Amino acid sequence: MNPIAPGLLVLLTLATAPAYAHGNKCKKIHADLVEVSSTQGCNPGLATCFLGEVDGNHGLRGVTHFNGDSGAAGPATSPGFISYSGPFEYRLEKGTLTMRETGVTTPGPAAGVVTAYQKIVAGTGEFAGATGYFFVSGLKDGHGMIDTFINGEICFQN
Repeated sequence: MNPIAPGLLVLLTLATAPAYAHGNKCKKIHADLVEVSSTQGCNPGLATCFLGEVDGNHGLRGVTHFNGDSGAAGPATSPGFISYSGPFEYRLEKGTLTMRETGVTTPGPAAGVVTAYQKIVAGTGEFAGATGYFFVSGLKDGHGMIDTFINGEICFQN
């Protein structure tokens, strides 16, 4: 047997190990999120917001707060969508995740759809230093309630 082969095998094993073994530990996120449009309980200075409850894996259980800070008409060829963006907060038992949400939705309070991308921009507690993203997609019921599902990934520093 060639004496270099065992060393080469170890080197190849380390080179192909998952990335989180050397830095971040990433976990797949799956959650249900139900939000309601509200004029009470919003962050200070806000007249309206969306308050919600999230129930998911890897500690993603708690309440949420969202308020769009910008919006625009969708492309002329879209099926009546508008685009929006704003800060989204997950207030969880073991810390807070602050996200930047950017999405598209059918306009107004009428029944319709919503889909968005959320990027982690800050975290506290067990989520301090976390990075990652969520995809949020679901339905608006026409009475101020939004029922969505979250898929994504959160990476924790070792």
